[in-house]
Amino acid sequence: MRTFDPSDVLVYIHVPKTAGSAVREVFQQWYGDAMVRNYYDERTGRPPSRPDGDSRGPRVVFGHFNRDRGFGVEDLYPEARQFLTILRDPFEMALSNYHYLRRTADDWKQRPDGLEGGLESFLEAHRPNFLNHFPRRVSEDNYVDVIEQCFIEVGVAERLPESLVRIAAALGRTFEPARLSVVNATPRTQFPTPAMREAYEAAHPLEFAVYRYAAGRMAPATSEDR
Repeated sequence: MRTFDPSDVLVYIHVPKTAGSAVREVFQQWYGDAMVRNYYDERTGRPPSRPDGDSRGPRVVFGHFNRDRGFGVEDLYPEARQFLTILRDPFEMALSNYHYLRRTADDWKQRPDGLEGGLESFLEAHRPNFLNHFPRRVSEDNYVDVIEQCFIEVGVAERLPESLVRIAAALGRTFEPARLSVVNATPRTQFPTPAMREAYEAAHPLEFAVYRYAAGRMAPATSEDR
């Protein structure tokens, strides 16, 4: 993976429903006013924009990027070359997203489709969008290269404290797992069946391949690896 260069802009890609609010608190402590937030305002329909000021841009950018909605990394920060992110099991991410949207999306300017028919209908219609947040287009042929060439570190939400320890080490920072907050968690009122997971995995093989590669990078070495 890439080695962090503090002289270049650093972009943290906050994939929705991956503990990003808690991670953002950590980055805020690390970088303070040097960190720029990059988020779409769903209530007003206003997309994020690059801040005015230094022509070189901010040194640390933290937020959502979505190529399909016109605010991909390439659109706002084409010069960026080093990235961080945390991923999550795509099925768990979809479940969390469903309950989050049901709780919050009534006052959005554009309410997402598929929320009225229940969880199973939502999962059947839902298309994971986290690869649209990546700095390069991802395919079955190139996802390993994109991760290894573009990212300083890729963690997983299921191992969040360890992921942040690794990110901190890569950035020359310190992180105490005991201080990690739980932020923006949404209670669940509907629960999936094994068949729902099986169908969702079958429908979205690339997203699961990317997640499993990231999770596998964090797996402890076995005797065969040593």
